Amino acid sequence: MRPRREAGSGGVTRLHGYLLGVIVWTVALLFVASLAGGCSAYSAPPDDAGVDAALRNVLDQYEARGKLVRELIALAQPLAGDNGTLVGAVTVAQADLDCIRLDPQALAEQMPFERFEVAERQLGDAISRLLIELGNDRRIGQDARFDALRTQLGAVERRAAITRDTYDQTVDRYNASLDALPDATTHRPALRPRPTFRVVAETANRQV
Repeated sequence: MRPRREAGSGGVTRLHGYLLGVIVWTVALLFVASLAGGCSAYSAPPDDAGVDAALRNVLDQYEARGKLVRELIALAQPLAGDNGTLVGAVTVAQADLDCIRLDPQALAEQMPFERFEVAERQLGDAISRLLIELGNDRRIGQDARFDALRTQLGAVERRAAITRDTYDQTVDRYNASLDALPDATTHRPALRPRPTFRVVAETANRQV
């Protein structure tokens, strides 16, 4: 009878060992699963470097336009005549912008971004009116320098429109990635949606 008891005791020991192993593995799997499930709360914040790069491309076009505008003013002022008011409007608009030139990070918030873009739009409108009037002035309209500046300004405006659209698309993707973050994400409270040129344009059009 004794050998049977020993065999039974060994079987119970092996069973206990097996059950203990199952429990350990189950606990380990549950722990790993809890870590995987909790990863979303510690997701890395979306990188806005692409947004800043896209905005820098827009600012580069605005800077190129500013240089051409100063050349246009220098050409038109001596012969302004009846167009002096328009030349003055462009001069003032450009001077206002020179005072608020900002880097991409400074334009991350809605209010400074909107203020800056409204000023750029006002300068663009003033340039358009001045180019029309100067083109009708026989003394300036036939000047090869004026024709070259007008062509270059038109090219810059087209490039600026393309870069603004690219920026808006980049911001749309960035803002969507923010919306996809769980509310419990560590970095979520510090992240803000980036403004778009599209919204500024829509606001300006409603005010017209």
